[in-house]
Amino acid sequence: MLLLGWIGVDWSSLTGFSTWIIAFLTVTLALLGKVELFVMHYGHSRKGDNMIKINHLTITQNKDLRDLVSDLSMTIQDGEKVAIIGEEGNGKSTLLRALMGETLRAFTIKGDIQSDLQSLAYIPQKLPEELKKKTLHDYFFLDSIDLDYSILYRLAEELHFDSNRFASDQKIGSLSGGEALKIQLIHELAKPFEILFLDEPSNDLDLETVDWLKGQIRKTRQTVIFISHDEDFLSETADTIVHLRLVKHRKEAETLVEHLDYDSYSDQRKANFAKQSQQAANDQRAYDKTMEKHRRVKQNVETALRATKDSTAGRLLAKKMKNVLSQEKRYERAAQSMTQKPLEEEQIQLFFSGIQPLPASKVLIQLEKENLSVDDRVLTQELHLTVRGQEKIGIIGPNGVGKSTLLTKLQKLLNDKREISLGFMPQDYHKKLKLDLSPIAYLNQTGEKEELQKIQSHLASLNFSYPEMQHQIRSLSGGQQGKLLLLDLVLRKPNFLLLDEPTRNFSPTSQPEIRKLFTTYPGGLITVSHDRRFLKEVCSSIYRLTEHGLEVVNLEDL
Repeated sequence: MLLLGWIGVDWSSLTGFSTWIIAFLTVTLALLGKVELFVMHYGHSRKGDNMIKINHLTITQNKDLRDLVSDLSMTIQDGEKVAIIGEEGNGKSTLLRALMGETLRAFTIKGDIQSDLQSLAYIPQKLPEELKKKTLHDYFFLDSIDLDYSILYRLAEELHFDSNRFASDQKIGSLSGGEALKIQLIHELAKPFEILFLDEPSNDLDLETVDWLKGQIRKTRQTVIFISHDEDFLSETADTIVHLRLVKHRKEAETLVEHLDYDSYSDQRKANFAKQSQQAANDQRAYDKTMEKHRRVKQNVETALRATKDSTAGRLLAKKMKNVLSQEKRYERAAQSMTQKPLEEEQIQLFFSGIQPLPASKVLIQLEKENLSVDDRVLTQELHLTVRGQEKIGIIGPNGVGKSTLLTKLQKLLNDKREISLGFMPQDYHKKLKLDLSPIAYLNQTGEKEELQKIQSHLASLNFSYPEMQHQIRSLSGGQQGKLLLLDLVLRKPNFLLLDEPTRNFSPTSQPEIRKLFTTYPGGLITVSHDRRFLKEVCSSIYRLTEHGLEVVNLEDL
């Protein structure tokens, strides 16, 4: 029986076409039962079903000595689907990397993580720089001898990714965000792994692929630990929730664990919040009533003491006052054990003001039978689109069809018009942000004291702590960087917006506020998005981009 990988083939010496031919023939023969692929199917060497055991884990950020994870203890079982949720900048990616066994030099870790994990698959939130420089050929054939190519080609077919491109010399960094995520999914899921780690996996995927990924997570027997802000995604995949919270103006960490699906967890939290709030209000009313009665007694004794001239009566009143003061201390101690009002993380607050919108009927763009191309490759033909001054247009479509390319084309057309003050939020935040600056330095235009105070006030309303306002932007989470770009738009007061996946890194708490921000925006906008709720609430018309142009989409069909 022939074992691929032991036949003496030097993969690095082969051309892309030769590599593709060998892989194709191998998979074909394997499917016919002639060849057994050499695949390392992992064995369960663990004792019992515990994948990871976490004991009193606390993760502290060294820069400002602030806890992100506080006293977390839990056991992750084989096959569990664990979602890590929380606001932007609360340490979700840090916890994920700690569970993977990474060394985190910018953090102090107390407690321990016990695991005999032998193999894992991981897809990060952002495409790593080293991966951007690789070609598809090298990624799939040169560096990946442990891939199961029968799975690889099946996944490519399911995800509508042309498997002929596996052998191409196209750089991964040149792919669209969705395509780059697809090829990572194909690559990582074709490896042997015990646990799959995913950091915001639904961010750049089209709607069809998100639905596919939900199904994969549900049916896989392996453990999946993932971060997501997508409530629909969470609802259909997670069976355990780890909630990272920063309360008391982001100064105190609170880490919650519940072995529940996301909807049950959300319902339970709301019910517990309402119950605790009601109990706290009842306790406070009873305490206030008791203390009011106590103050009247105390005041009467004090009045009698001042008025008495009889020494015997005075001694009796003094003794009574001593008892009253003792009782007061008991009440104060009892108040410490009263039900406290539950702590909640503050919602972000942001809105546009002072916008001078363009006339609603003014035609800004008129595309007639235009083509959309990247280099020599035609992505779309016969584009027709009319854009007016206050229209809010959503664009959807499969990954790699050219949605971001279309936005770039529209950006060039709009930049040429003097009457338009254009605001742009790219999918890749780093195209606009200056990573070495602090948030305050990035937003500051004049350096005047009044402007600095205004910026600090806005950042605080977006739940930035004072130290975070001073950190380099590169150290902020993806969601915090997204907030920074939103604030930049608000401060610059544009009358037309281009948005590429504007909700992709925002938490379920922030997303309603983001939707409200753009729903109430008086100007026009064009947005690329895969967020159904955002599209339905914000956009007045939606188009699907295909290779044949733009098709009108009914909102109810999303």
